[in-house]
Amino acid sequence: MPIAPPDAETLRGHGSPFRGRLIDYATALVQAPAAIVEDIHRPRRATLLRLTGLVLATMSITGLVVAAFSGGLQFLIVPAKLSAGMLLCALLCLPSLYIFSSLSGATQSLRETAAALLMGVGLTGVLLVGLAPVSWLFSQTTSSPGVMGTLHIVAMLVSSAFGLGLIRRVLRAMNGGTFSGLRGWGIMFVLVLLQMTTTLRPLVGPYEGELLGDKKFFIEHWAQVANGDEPRAQ
Repeated sequence: MPIAPPDAETLRGHGSPFRGRLIDYATALVQAPAAIVEDIHRPRRATLLRLTGLVLATMSITGLVVAAFSGGLQFLIVPAKLSAGMLLCALLCLPSLYIFSSLSGATQSLRETAAALLMGVGLTGVLLVGLAPVSWLFSQTTSSPGVMGTLHIVAMLVSSAFGLGLIRRVLRAMNGGTFSGLRGWGIMFVLVLLQMTTTLRPLVGPYEGELLGDKKFFIEHWAQVANGDEPRAQ
């Protein structure tokens, strides 16, 4: 579904134009992403910086909700892990997105590719914040790490699907509607994201004194969490 042409009135409120505030970007990602695409090409607009700030803000809020299951130091550790981990995931996947899209006939610059990627990641964060009340309710009414881990992973996968869809639409708009999708790259991005949640464990559960977990494949880790037999750090 192509992005609709920017509507000058879409992001106006009480006569104030779209000024690129974080709340404006969050609204635009959901209602009018074309407004951000237009903003990318305006001189002296720190679009990438604001999108990065939006990712940090939304993933920090998501981290607070994830940490509510265990409390304690996790309220400090998990938001930092999730926000930094999401940005690192985007950074790791940026070169392949640029190369694969270029091989598919795209002509956008590396900066524009980064903006499209941040828009998708930003939308993922916004959707996770939207799902946060549901996640918080379960964190307060269940004591099962397996249930909470599964809930958070499902929320992340659903949100990521919408984010990846936005990336494809933005790249298509940047290339005049001639750009084909990148389903293979999207699968790779999700795999990297899932592996990042394993490297940054424990996200669900008490703080164990280690910022990074040892080497483990994400399927093994989340299967152990679901079965309640994830080994604790010594």
